[in-house]
Amino acid sequence: MHPAEPRSVSAVRPAGQPLLAFVGLGWSVVQKLSLSSLPFLLPAVLVLLVTPPGLAQPAPTTPTTTTIERVVAVVDGRPLLLSELRAMERVRGLSEPAALEALVDERLMYLEASRLPQAEVLPDEEQRAAAELLERRPELSEAVPAPDLRRLVSQQVAILKYVEFRFRPQLRVSDQEVRSAFEADPSAGDSWEAAKERVRARLERRALDERVEAWVRELRGRADVRYVERPAPPAAP
Repeated sequence: MHPAEPRSVSAVRPAGQPLLAFVGLGWSVVQKLSLSSLPFLLPAVLVLLVTPPGLAQPAPTTPTTTTIERVVAVVDGRPLLLSELRAMERVRGLSEPAALEALVDERLMYLEASRLPQAEVLPDEEQRAAAELLERRPELSEAVPAPDLRRLVSQQVAILKYVEFRFRPQLRVSDQEVRSAFEADPSAGDSWEAAKERVRARLERRALDERVEAWVRELRGRADVRYVERPAPPAAP
């Protein structure tokens, strides 16, 4: 295992994509949910030795090692597993390195969020959020095992609720800022009255994303993140 250098979340997030969109579920889910608890899940690392198929009789060959589960990183003493990484890749459509960084960021945010009672997630909330995600992305029902998808969704809901509780009340966008943004945006339309609330919401989303970016940088700066190297393949006989 090697100590990890703190990395900016913007290094792995697609350019121009807000961090809260990167989290995945969106605020519509949070607005439908109430509170509960979510325990940590720390499954063991499993490696299965599988004999290659198609052999008529047992043969004295070296079995093929297939990794079913392994630790890919350790965040503040808690393991991140290969199954979690694969779920992140498929849900977000990320490469493996980008998915690993996103998984680390999400675990750090979740560990912080799980300390706040207002961010707890009930089982029925988790189920509703997962159903909404599958309604938008039905292909995930085949691509991601249901327990992994539920775990990912539950963590994301907890994070979003934490962000809503901690950062949303701090947002202050003045009328002058809204007016200036309206006048500087040719696509805002001609009617100030019709556009001002839409412009205000856009500025608030931007300010909220900046708060969350700063929060993730702070979490990264004080975290102990260690990456686990992929095991070397077995030597040929």
